[in-house]
Amino acid sequence: MPKVKVKLFAIYRELAGQKQAELELPDGTTVRGMLLALENEFEKLRGKFVSRVERNRTFVLMRGGRWPRMDDIVHDGEEYSLFPPIGGG
Repeated sequence: MPKVKVKLFAIYRELAGQKQAELELPDGTTVRGMLLALENEFEKLRGKFVSRVERNRTFVLMRGGRWPRMDDIVHDGEEYSLFPPIGGG
């Protein structure tokens, strides 16, 4: 069972009430499944990620400086960073 860390930034940190989440997931869990587990762990994050993947993604998820695909399998010890959309002007 892989254990992963998800570092939370900006509004996601505020909604979860902590800087990071540590999740223990079943073998074979995808990135999409990890996001669903994160939503289930923190009530205020529900509906922020998984349902939006199918429509318009409104978050930035990074793993090792790259954007993982939603169907990638998560592996033990991986660290992810989760950001809200970044705007500028």
